[in-house]
Parts: sequence; structure tokens; C-alpha cells
Amino acid sequence: MKRLSVILMLALCACTQAPQGNHPSLLLTGKGVKEIRAQRGKLPLFDASADKLIKEADAAVEREICLPTPKDGGGGYSHEMHKLNYYDMYNMAIAWQLTSDEKYARKVKEILLAYVDFYPSLDFHPLGLSGNPGRIFWQTLNESVFLVHTAVAYDCIYDYLTADERNTIEKEFFYPYTDFIMTGLPHNRANTQMFNNLNNWATWACAGVGMIGIVMGDDSLVQKALYGSDLSGEGGFLKQMDVLFSPDGYFTEGAYYLRYAIWPFVTFAQCLDVYNPDLKIFEYRDGILLKAVDALLQMAYEGEFMHFNDALEKGYSAQELISAVDIAYSANPEDKSLLSVVDRYQHRVLVSDAGFAVAKSIAKGETQPLKLKSMWLRDGGDGTEGAFAIMRPSDEKLNSAVTFKATSHGLSHGHFDKLTIAYYDAGNEVLTDYGAARFLNIEAKYNGHYTHENESWAKSSIAHNTLVVDGKNMFGGKWRVAQKYHPEVLWHSFEDGLQAVAAREENAYDGVAFTRYVVYADVPFLEYPLIMDVLKAESSSAHQYDYPLHYNGHMISLSVPYERALTSMEALGTSNGYQHIWTEAKARGGDGVTSYTWLTGYRMYTVSTATTPATEVYLCRSGASDPDFNLRNEPMYILREKGAGNHVFASCLETHGKYDLQIEQSANLVHSCKNVTVLSDDENGITVRYDFIGSHSVTLTLSPTEKAKVNYN
Repeated sequence: MKRLSVILMLALCACTQAPQGNHPSLLLTGKGVKEIRAQRGKLPLFDASADKLIKEADAAVEREICLPTPKDGGGGYSHEMHKLNYYDMYNMAIAWQLTSDEKYARKVKEILLAYVDFYPSLDFHPLGLSGNPGRIFWQTLNESVFLVHTAVAYDCIYDYLTADERNTIEKEFFYPYTDFIMTGLPHNRANTQMFNNLNNWATWACAGVGMIGIVMGDDSLVQKALYGSDLSGEGGFLKQMDVLFSPDGYFTEGAYYLRYAIWPFVTFAQCLDVYNPDLKIFEYRDGILLKAVDALLQMAYEGEFMHFNDALEKGYSAQELISAVDIAYSANPEDKSLLSVVDRYQHRVLVSDAGFAVAKSIAKGETQPLKLKSMWLRDGGDGTEGAFAIMRPSDEKLNSAVTFKATSHGLSHGHFDKLTIAYYDAGNEVLTDYGAARFLNIEAKYNGHYTHENESWAKSSIAHNTLVVDGKNMFGGKWRVAQKYHPEVLWHSFEDGLQAVAAREENAYDGVAFTRYVVYADVPFLEYPLIMDVLKAESSSAHQYDYPLHYNGHMISLSVPYERALTSMEALGTSNGYQHIWTEAKARGGDGVTSYTWLTGYRMYTVSTATTPATEVYLCRSGASDPDFNLRNEPMYILREKGAGNHVFASCLETHGKYDLQIEQSANLVHSCKNVTVLSDDENGITVRYDFIGSHSVTLTLSPTEKAKVNYN
């Protein structure tokens, strides 16, 4: 009832929007342009960004207008040319506002009129790779991105055009275009569901429709963007803000897709803030968009977003983050830490009112450091669908992070990796997550789309640092089933020197439940914090349990004898990701403990696990059953227990030593853990003792209901 009241209030506020006829009024405003022109040459960061944009605009002016017949996917000629067109229009239109040089506005007008002639002839894109094909682009998502950029361009040259020109462009291009995004083509109204969906595609669609509605003075389009095409409030921008973000700002699809979705979220919000300040859009849901920007910045290591779910290597310097940080700072100039992201990683700003505000504050010396901290980010609109944990050391000089993913699936971009972990240290990803199998915009690699191996490997359970039962994927590899469930969060604690998280998963595998405890502790007799990982599988019947660890680095040693495949290798299995694993070596576990050491960068890492001679040990590498060389060849270490009902994988991960090739020195290269013993395992909890050289030990007591207890000896 309370949420409905908020929606009704916002709907009433829509009647008090800013008067029409004020252009520009999206990312740039008339007042902002006046101040920018007056300050040109006085703010180095803004001047450099504006000069770069004007240089790109000059190149666009000289470029021949080209609207190729759509036929290619991402990275293909037709795709890239139409993408270039919207960037060209965007750059030239802003250059027109900065310089008043008519050549820029004239060229934007010519391109828009070219689309007026071009667009009506298009049917659905012929490539057929998307369930929601566009007309200009292979998927509707790109149509929406086109509209967001083109709306800004149209806003900037609006007053340059005659009334007849505006009428032609709007009636014959923008209205058919928005109708297609919202409903599809007359002979196939397939897009209605897409527009009213709750995912990043729909966010882009709502942003594009709403922004062009603001420019054209059509408030009905703005209302549809806010509340869904039927104005019910069950779709639209506000509903997306309600559902896609947890109260902590975690985005259901994960960090990488929050990076992408935050762009239309903050861009449209900035436009709404100008169009209708009474909406107070940046205050909606206790400032959820600003929380989302902060959560995104926290879910990064060395400025690069943590690789879980469908993720590629992107970080703070990505173009989406330029918009996110600038607009977030403009909305909340009290957060001076945002300036350090610009200053350290981005080195440029939006050529907009928001970017100008950032540049002014940096020039005044107001920058404060961004504080990365341990965080517990709840998932789900109400915060009850699991959580993503980041544990960082109390000493910032250690530059490390341990993550624990106990979230909901993450829609179609999620992976089958409940209770997976990762570890970052000394500038490297140590325990890794593969992310996505994709070559973005490289046409030769499946038209720039996700390759088939994204489904067969990257999303599979064995491709992650989590439990795999009977060689199968969690939830049978069906994401719509996985999306119905989430782990049960047991507890978390981020105390100085002892950080720990615990969660339980009961639905991923039929007849098997598993609980994972991850502890990150400062140990008085060890050089670096120790990661203690205790994973308990429970079942009334016998199963095969695999405990894989994917790592970045080079194998140094295994504490038990192994048999290396010297002349030929076999795949570890035939399905569920195992077909992509080369078996490089096999071994049997040690009686009491098995330790495996590898080198990453200039440090050693050793995982020591309680084992028996019945434990099977595999040293493996991805890349089997990959005819097109789509997979990276990355190492992994797998422990396997067969015929087990209940079993505890009790491990610790040591960071130790220094290896400096430049001065040819090394130290502390031998791990300290000598034995791992599960002292007790019953309904009350688990107790594990880790024995180290020098007669030291760590005794870890774990319970589903109480926080971890550690005793050092």
C-alpha cells in the first residue's frame, strides 16, 4: 500500500514538469551551457574532455553519411556504422552547443533526415540471433541505446531545426521508432513484453522512450517510460528501480551488468531531475541509484569489476562509469570520494552539466580517496534473496579481497554457482571466476555474441569454485528454475581480524544440501591473513562430490605423487562442462592432508585440504571439446570424493612468500600448514583444526546459528 501511494504521488508530480520549449534540457541545460562557455580554458579536465569530443565531432562532419542495410551482428559492418552514426550525432550536437558552429548542427540534421527516409523500409533484422530482434540492429537492446544517444543529439539541435523539420523527424522517425521499441511491428507485436520486463534491456528501452518524450514535449511517452506501456506501474522505470536493486544497491544480474544498466538508469534519472524536479528521482527508495553506484564501485578490485555471472574485463574506466560517477556526484556533491575515481582511473568527464560539476570540484582540490571496505550486499528487491559478500583486510596495504556469492541466480546472465568464492591479492585474481565466454563485437567469433561455450562451460557449475554433485549442473542447468530459489544466509561477521560468512543451499541438487563457511582471519604466526574454507555436503544417499578451485598462476608443487599425461590427454567427462576439461595429471590424496601450491605474480598460494587415500586429485585445464578455440586455457585443481553421503571439505588457503626475479631473491616459499583435521561434525556444527609448522595451530568452530570462533595456539 505504501509503494502504491508513492507511485500515485509521483504520477501527480508529473503534472508539474518543467515547461516545454527549453532546449537543451537533458544532459546539458541552457544554464549549464552558458556557464561552460564562460569557463572554457579554465578547467583542464573538462577542457581536455571537450576538446576530445570536438575533435571527434570534426571527424564526423567530414564523414560521408552512410546507412547500410542491416545484416550484421555486433562488430559487423552494418552494426558498427549505425553505432557510429549515433555517436557522431551525439558528439556533433554537443559540439554545436559548445561552439555555435553551424556545421555540427547541420550535419546532425542531415543524418536524422537520412534516417527518416531509411527507417520505414526496414523489417526485423535478418540475422535471427535474438528473440527480440531490432530493425537497425540485430537485437532491440541496441535500438534502445541508439535512441538514448540520439535523444541527446536531438535535444541539442532542437532549436536549430525549423518547425517543419521537427515535425517530419518526429512523425516519420521518432514516433515509429518508439512505437517499435514499445510494441514491435504491426505484423508482430513481440516487443511489448520486452519493454515492460524487469531487466537491463527494458531499462534502456524506458530511458530511450522517456528521453525522446521529454525532448518532443510528449509527456505520455514519459509516463509510459515511468510506469510501463499500460501505465499500470507493473513495468517501467520505477518498477525496475524497485525490483532490480536490493536495498543495498546490489543489482540482480551482478556487477558486470550493473555496469551496463547503471548507464541508462542514471542518464534517464538526470533527465528526469531536470524535467520534473518534484519527482526527486535520486531520493527514490532511499537514494537507491546512488547506493547502486557505490555498490558497483565496491564490487571491484584494482578498478576492475569482479568477474562473476556473465562478465568481461571492464572497470572504472568504462564509458558507462564515466556517466555513472559524474551524474552521481552531480546528484550528491557531498560524496567527494567519487572524484578520486575520476582522478585516478577515468581522466575524463562527460561533456555535460554533471561532468562540468566534477571538473570544477577536482580543480578546487576537493578530491577524497575512495574507501574500499568489507561489505554485505543483500540481493532481491526486499533484501531477502541471499547476498554477495566482500571481505577485505583491515590493513589496506595488503590489497586483498575475498568474495562469497550466495545470491539469487541473476536472470539469464547468471551462472550455476551457488556459494562460490574468489580471491584477489597483490594486484592479481588468484582464485578466479571465468566470467563469460564471449568476444564482444568481434564478428568472426559468433558475430560478437556469447559463444556456445558460454552455456556449455562458463555457466556450468564445474567452472566455478563451488560444490559439484555427480558431475551435474545445479538446477539441471535451467536458469528459470534456478531463479526461483536463493541460498539461505546463515550469518556474517566483519570484525577486525576475523571476518566470516556462512550460507546454505538446499535446492541446487536433488537430495543434497550443502553449507559453506568462509573465514578470513589475521593469524598471529602467519605472514598474511588465512582463508579457511569449510564446505559440508549432506545427503541420505551416496554421491560423487567435486571440490574445484580455479586459479591464476603456475603450478609449483603437489604434496602427493601424481601421474602426468605426457603425450595425450582426455576430457574429464562428456557433459555439464566436464567435456571442456583436459585432465593433465591424476593423484590420490594424502593420509590426513593434501597441499597444492602455485605461483601468481610474486607470491605463493597453497591450499591444504583434509583428505584420505581414497580422495581423487586432478590437475586440469580448460579447453577440451572446443573446436573454434573459444575458451581460454586456464588451470584448475579438483578434489573428488566418491560414494559419500555426508562429507566435509575442510581447507585453508595460505598466502606466503616472495619471489622476485629481477633481483633473484625468494623467501618463505614453503607453505606452513602441515595437517587439517575435522575434529567434529554433527548437528551442532563443525570443528576443524589446522596444524602449522612451529607447533602452531588454528582451531575453527562453526555453527549454522552462531558466528565463527577461532582459537590460536
